[in-house]
Amino acid sequence: MRLSLTKTALDERGDRLLAREARWLRELEDVPELEGQVPRVIEEGRGAEGWRYLVLSAAPETAGETRAFTNEHARFLACLGKARFRVSDFELAGSCRWLLRSLDRVEAFAEPGDTATLRAAFHDCETALLYWTGPYVLAQGDFAPWHVHAFSAQLFVSDWGRARTEASPLDDVLHYVMVQRVLRAGPVTVPFLQSAMKRAHEFAVNAYPEWSWRPQVIGALTLVYLLGATLHHALERRAIDRTHALAGAYLGLLEERAAWMPD
Repeated sequence: MRLSLTKTALDERGDRLLAREARWLRELEDVPELEGQVPRVIEEGRGAEGWRYLVLSAAPETAGETRAFTNEHARFLACLGKARFRVSDFELAGSCRWLLRSLDRVEAFAEPGDTATLRAAFHDCETALLYWTGPYVLAQGDFAPWHVHAFSAQLFVSDWGRARTEASPLDDVLHYVMVQRVLRAGPVTVPFLQSAMKRAHEFAVNAYPEWSWRPQVIGALTLVYLLGATLHHALERRAIDRTHALAGAYLGLLEERAAWMPD
């Protein structure tokens, strides 16, 4: 018996996410290294109210959630990253262009002090990556334990509505390690962030050994992740909400970047 899951949009935003998910899943069908590790689109259409629905293959019944970032997680992300891979300077990469567009949009509704923090953090990213050329990759976009199921020494990864190209190769690793701490109300301290950066550095060295991963690059790409997650959250809510666990924690880390950014 084949297990399946039906997802139905309830509004325009949900409709867009399902459209993106279907597009990415159909593209990933052609990546043999990910065979059996991402859902298959079984059926796609629109319901009586006009909203999109997807019928997807589901994780095997024996699959379970794991909070640890394991070698299987690293192997999956390395294969995923190489499915859409570009070597670029930061200022030419899609992630940089998205950050700049998003900063302009957030500036229209955010407090001046918050936008100043975000602009200064972007400036520090740009400065630290000025002479670095490296890989930009396909990212799942919400790589978190509740979307990752382990079975038979491999993973099954669901929810692809936030997938994107030309992302930093550290984004999914940092998100996996940090978001579960944030949303489970754990303290996101500078030492915790530094431990997450160390894990991301280990991943980068093993997955992309051809490039330089000096501490300044890891620090700058960590800024890219924190800034991108903060902007994404702000754009979804049309506000920078410091009372929200993720927005408050990440803004705090951006403000304290002198305490953890390598010289």
